[in-house]
Amino acid sequence: MSHRIDFIEPDPQNLRLTLHWRNGAVTVKDLRKDIARRALFAPLSDPSVFRRVRILDDGYAIAWRGTAIDLAADALWYQAHPREMPYSDEVMTPGEFKRWMRGQGLSLSGVAEVLDLSRRSVAYYASGERKVPRVVFLACMALTSARRKTPAAA
Repeated sequence: MSHRIDFIEPDPQNLRLTLHWRNGAVTVKDLRKDIARRALFAPLSDPSVFRRVRILDDGYAIAWRGTAIDLAADALWYQAHPREMPYSDEVMTPGEFKRWMRGQGLSLSGVAEVLDLSRRSVAYYASGERKVPRVVFLACMALTSARRKTPAAA
């Protein structure tokens, strides 16, 4: 389900946006941490810039005029309502991790070696004792892709 913003109330003194959604919900997005941590958001510390927020694409995004800053409505909605996310925060299940290992022809020790992990960590991911971190999932996908592109030895 796509979420759409109906209107925005900027609060430049507190660096917050009150978002009014088309479904009647109201959420508040506090941008102080984003502004402090990410250079891209630095212009928003200026109240005159912060006030220039506008709705784009019939409510599917917001942006600030004169900047390269835009935010998707769905991302804002799911930050405020994480339990409603249509997908799990688990990017690779233990079963998928084990299938990936088999598909690559790798043992626990082999995975540990190619991904520069401890064998114990790999065993935790394969057993489901710990979630497979996103960075490990991405490394698995990159390795799969690289191996597909590498011609087989003659």
